[in-house]
Amino acid sequence: MDPLDKCIADKGIKEYGAFWCPNCAKQEKMFEDSYDIIMDMGVYVECDARGDNEQSALCIEKGIKGYPTWEFQDGTSLQGVMELHTIAEKAGCEAPRPK
Repeated sequence: MDPLDKCIADKGIKEYGAFWCPNCAKQEKMFEDSYDIIMDMGVYVECDARGDNEQSALCIEKGIKGYPTWEFQDGTSLQGVMELHTIAEKAGCEAPRPK
């Protein structure tokens, strides 16, 4: 398990996306194999009503306009593909080590 994945899950960070979104796929690839933790621990929120475990009503309620959108514990959000160190810094987590 990557410490960043567990940390963002423990802090309640959310990533809003859609199964068909190419930028979401890019973001997923950046997490490599540890993205399963993002999925399993409820960090990822599927916004398309056609997707698995969809939560489209929540995405509408939150006003999500683009994917991916990262929502942090302080209520702020960042939209687009984010570098992992940016997510870590904003979340107050340890930044991943370069591979």
